[in-house]
Amino acid sequence: MPIINITAYSLAFLLIIFSHNLRAEASEYQIELIAFAQTMPDTEVFDQTESQIKWPAALTELAELKHSERGVLDGGYAAISKVPAYRPVLHIAWIQSIGENNPGAPVHIKSEDGQLNGYLQIQRGKTLQLLVDLEYTPGQRDSSVNSFYSEPVIYRLNQKQPIQLNEIYYLDHPKFGVIATIKRL
Repeated sequence: MPIINITAYSLAFLLIIFSHNLRAEASEYQIELIAFAQTMPDTEVFDQTESQIKWPAALTELAELKHSERGVLDGGYAAISKVPAYRPVLHIAWIQSIGENNPGAPVHIKSEDGQLNGYLQIQRGKTLQLLVDLEYTPGQRDSSVNSFYSEPVIYRLNQKQPIQLNEIYYLDHPKFGVIATIKRL
């Protein structure tokens, strides 16, 4: 009978140690993001009029995650707001738990007006990777106009970027941009 008690205690001890190691593998990160439209002249032709995002099966809504105080990119947001060629679309920050050697949950990113829509995902392995798949639609469909231009053009930014913690990254598209930073909490 004492052997069973020792085994039960040993098993309980191993489970406590094992569960502690599992918790140690997941880290919390603060992700902060600014998205902005830019009206710089360019010569590229865009003809995408339907979404081409390949939505992940398990998409996490931003409202489900703990919101965080913005701060690191506040100065950048203020600077962008003052330049007529740029128009801020979204400035958000949240806290997300990401396990080691796992992709974090893809987070649905959508502006209040619906013009920016897509997702962001952090992948944590030997290096951190930032995966962004966003579409920006700067106009609404006008059904009263029956012409080629009545279909809104969709601009897509689909990029996977290796990142370092506490660095600021700029992801560029001729029509909109994203500035992001990630720090471990």
